[in-house]
Order: sequence, then structure tokens, then C-alpha cells
Amino acid sequence: MRNFQCPYCGVGCGLFLDEKGRVKGDFEHPANRGDICKKPIYLPKVLDKGRIKKPLYRERKEEAFREITWEEAYEILVRKIKSLKPEELYFYLSGQLLTEDIYVINKLVKGFLRTNNMDANSRLCMATAVSAYKLAFGSDGVPCTYEDVDEGDTFLFIGSNAVIAHPVLFKRVLKRRREAEKIVIITIDPVETETAKKSDIYIPIRAGTDTVFLNSVLYVLYKNDWINYAFIEKYTEGFEEALEEAKKYPPEVASKICGVREEAIYLVAEAFHRSKKLISFWCQGLNQSVNGVMKNLALINLHLATGRINDGGCPFSLTGQPNAMGGREVGYLNAGLPGYRDVRNEEDRKFMEEFWKTEGIKKEPGPTITEAIDLILEGRIKLLWVVGTNPAVSLPNLSKVHKALERVFLVVQDAYFNDTVEYANLVLPACQIGEKRGIMTGSDRTLTLCERFKEPFGESKPDWLIFTELAKKLGFWEAFPYKEEEEIFREFALSTKGRLCDISGLDYSKLPARWGKRWLYEDLRFPTPSGRARFNRAVFEIEEEGGFILITGRLKNQWHTMTRTGKSPELLKGEIPPFVLMNPKDVESLGVEEGDLVKLSVNGLEVERVVRIGNIKRGHLFTPFGYPKEFGIPVNVLTSDRTDPISKEPDLKFRGIKVIPVGKESLKDLP
Repeated sequence: MRNFQCPYCGVGCGLFLDEKGRVKGDFEHPANRGDICKKPIYLPKVLDKGRIKKPLYRERKEEAFREITWEEAYEILVRKIKSLKPEELYFYLSGQLLTEDIYVINKLVKGFLRTNNMDANSRLCMATAVSAYKLAFGSDGVPCTYEDVDEGDTFLFIGSNAVIAHPVLFKRVLKRRREAEKIVIITIDPVETETAKKSDIYIPIRAGTDTVFLNSVLYVLYKNDWINYAFIEKYTEGFEEALEEAKKYPPEVASKICGVREEAIYLVAEAFHRSKKLISFWCQGLNQSVNGVMKNLALINLHLATGRINDGGCPFSLTGQPNAMGGREVGYLNAGLPGYRDVRNEEDRKFMEEFWKTEGIKKEPGPTITEAIDLILEGRIKLLWVVGTNPAVSLPNLSKVHKALERVFLVVQDAYFNDTVEYANLVLPACQIGEKRGIMTGSDRTLTLCERFKEPFGESKPDWLIFTELAKKLGFWEAFPYKEEEEIFREFALSTKGRLCDISGLDYSKLPARWGKRWLYEDLRFPTPSGRARFNRAVFEIEEEGGFILITGRLKNQWHTMTRTGKSPELLKGEIPPFVLMNPKDVESLGVEEGDLVKLSVNGLEVERVVRIGNIKRGHLFTPFGYPKEFGIPVNVLTSDRTDPISKEPDLKFRGIKVIPVGKESLKDLP
């Protein structure tokens, strides 16, 4: 029996292969306790489909790839890296890598190549939540665990369609509702999602206005004298400033901005007041926004105002990817260092320089991935190394992205041929889940050991080994002596000693295990200068673009850009053709019907989608972002690369567009 963590969402479900090679849920794993969703069931069938077998190279992109040896690949990389300045290199990583993979590349790039030109696809999902947690509590890290679900009596889902994005977690919430009395589930979303349909209360909010709604809830709590002043005085700071902002949005004002009834605001306020234990869950609906950090902070303010931390509840950010939490622990974003350290902190830099036996870690964060795209187009970044992700589909403003990918020397390290490979100069075949050994960390800080259960495909290598072998060829022999994964884990674990995310006492034999206590801030002392949690003024800036508001999101049975799940016929059922969900009155006003083809258009760019009718707020559209080019033009051609000013996370949930009817189209004629 080989145990591993599910390689899809961030719940972190423990799985294993039985004697017949079937994927089963691990009943002893704390994240899922034997439960499982549909996606990993078909994993064994797709692991070897569409794989990259050997290293591939072409100097010019118009040429055909030719197979080369690993030695040749390393020679090309060494030559390119040595010919360029550190600031001309850029590395873009993935939350689907194992912790050991991330640690080695982070060490190589920030410690020895001496550049912070690194980011990860967590920039597209978790950067906002990370920023908000740091501002409110002084550190990243979810304050509670899944155990709290088993005690909650009110569950608030805002900007999260957990039924499809985190299905096993939502099933745990439903189990709690079945087994206890007076359990309430509330969903706030512009779309009546599967989560909303299974909730007791659904509030259809106008996209982008969550900050106003949550500020208004704080206003009602204040007006009704439902504030926990004893908690605020003892454990927090900044309440008056947050309240001053909230006073701008009494329900009669907020309801008009948000497009909701005033009663909905009072209802949520009462839930925060009366519940024994209220857990709020959020995901990309709050995060992927130019106002994202403010949305997060406005929600956290409600927990602080009512003392809903630990026993009373938790603000629970749902991690998007299977090891995005592990990446955050290692510090794989542009300002990060292992153990929740930061390059801007001199003490943190000095510690890691001594720990790695190096010097010269830069104190300025590198550019984020969207900023790097601009730098590529300006000719200032000349080599881009993409590892385990598919930016040719997933990044916003794809027309610009594709121009940058055409211009830069592109290294793609992946298990599969994907859209980004089409732009590559050098392709490195990487091992897939089950072909390497290492750690992933799920949403509630639980580490799981992923065992090997198959031989590597073709000449593919574990990501950590690729980075290690390259480091040696660059001359860093002593710093990269690794021969197996556990050596790397032990080194990383030692770097976390004494930190909030301390895992120095863990090894592979002790997993699964969670870092931190059940409640991260059990004694309600926080890693801020004052030791208090911080209220933050949650400022709202209205977004007005005109036309329909386009929202993007996930497909039920698919994972991100369908690189792996799209190879399963069982998972593709009902997911094609690519669709756009519309309100029935909007459909009628346009003179189209369900099943008709429409063009979504902005700034001369167009994407075709088939109309589906659903309960979505009028003037809003929803379409999944993950369809690769084989299904037509990806929708992120239309999305904007504007970002939140604090987290630099792109706004993928709000774009004003036109809808142009095309006419009736036979579904069988579409991809």
C-alpha cells in the first residue's frame, strides 16, 4: 500500500493505492478520514497520457524540437545562466510541486544565483489571503483546523464554491449539519453555485462589493451593541479605525451598492452575534480582486469584533492547490524565505545566509509574475523557467502573456505537454505524483508524505534532482549534496526551528502531522509588535467597467487547465463544450436561447462560448477559466492583469465585457 496526498485541491486528502491499483481514501488521515471526491479516482488512468519522455530543445521557436540528453540540457542551462545577469533570470513555480522540490529551487535561486526573481502560481490564488493574515495576525497560517468544523454551528461561505473546489471539506460541513441541531450554512456569491444550492441561506451579491457588505455587517454589530469589547480591549488594536470606515456603509447604503436586501446584512450580523461557533470559509471570490486584501480584512474584522477566534470560530482561508501551503512555508513567492521569513527583514536574510553558507541574499523582493511579463516585453528578463504550471492558459491578459512567451528564452519543466510547451525553447521532463517522494501541506497545516508507487515515465526526473544536478554543474557542490528527498526535508525542517511554522521535530516516519497547535494562536498572543491582533480599515474602491461583469472560476470535475484531468473521458462528461452561464432575463433580452453560441468581447478580443441558463445575478456572466486551446480561445484572453495594490494578485473575477449573439450552433460540432 502506497500512501500519498491528493494532487488536486488544497484540502490535502490522504489517499492510497490498493492491491488492484485503485485510489482509495485513507481512513486514518485527519484531513478526509477516508472520504474522497471524483477527481483522484481516475488518476491512475491518466498519469502516463500525454507525457514528456525526453528533454527537448530548439534554439528558435519556429524550429521543430529535437531530443537531447540530460547532459546537453544542463550544458544549455549553465551556458544561458552564466551569460545573463541575475536580474535577467526569472523562475515561476507551482503549488503542485512537493516541498522538497520547492526548497531546493528556492535555495538555488535566492541563495546562490542571488536573485529574488521568483514567483509561483499561488500569486493567482493565495497571495491575497497571505497578505491579509499577515496584516491582521502578524503571520501567514490558518488559525484553526478541520476539527473546528466538527464543532461549528454556523458556516459562512463567501467567494467559495466549496462543493466543487473543496468537495471533501464541504461534505464534512454537511455531515455536521446532519448530526447536530440548528446548524446553518450561508453562502454569499453572485452565482447560485452548487454550494449555494446546498446552503440554508443564499445571498446573491453584486461582484466586487464584498468589502461594502462586510463593513455594513460590522456597522450593524456596532449599532446593535453586539461588539465583544472585552475581547477587543484585551487582544486587539485598531478597532476604532476599522469602525470609522464601516460607518460609511449602513445597510440602506450598502444594500444598493451590493444589490442585496438590507435584511441579508442584518441576517449575517445576527449570525456573528448569536452563533456558538462561526467558521467563515473563503477562496478566490475574495482573493482574485483589486480589492481582495480589503475583502479579506473586512471579514477578519468581523471575527475580531465578535471574538470569534478559537472556541468561538475561525476565519478559514481555503488553500487553492495541494501544496500551496507548503510553498508558503518554504517562501516561494518573490519576498519569501523558508520558515515564514522575508527577504526584506535583515535578521531573516542573515539567518538564511548562515544556514545556507552563502552571502548576498537580495533585500528587495523580485517582481511578481504579472510584473515579470512586462519586464520580458521590455527586454529586461531574458530567461523564464516555468515549473509545473501552465501560464499560457492561467495568467490574465493572455494576449500580452503569449507575446512575452514568444520573446523570452523559455524553459518548461513539466510532466505533460501543455499549452506553455508550445512556446518553449527547452523542455525538461519532470516526474509526476507517485514517481517521487516528498511532502505536501494541506489547508489546515497538515503535512502528508507522498510515497512513490510507480517508476518515472521515460527519462523524467524528480524536480528536486533536476535543480540539484544543475546546482552542482554551476559549481555549488557543497551546498547541494542531496541524494534523496528525506535529506532535503530534514534540512528544510531544521530551518523552521523556533518559527511559527516549526516542523523541526518531524520526519517522514511521523507523518501525517500538523505544525502548530490546533489553534495557531491558542493563547491569543499574536506575532505582531504589540502581541495583539490588528483590525484594519477595509477601504472600498468601486469598480465600474460597463457591460456585463465577467466572473471566471473552476469546473466541477476538472483541475485548473485540465492538463491531467482533461485526459479522463469520465471527468470530461458534462464539462464540454465550453460554456457561459447567464441569467434567463439577460438571455431573453439578447434574443438568444440556451445552447446558442455567443461571443464574449472586450477591446477587440473575442471568445466564443455556448449559453447555459442558471441562477446568476443579472448583468453577470460566469465561465470556467481552465479550458486549454484545444477547446478554443482561453477566456483569460479577456481578463485584465490589473492587481491588488498590496498582494499583487490579479483581478480574475471582474471584467466588463460585451455579449454578441452568434446564432444557433449544434453542440456536437463544437470541440
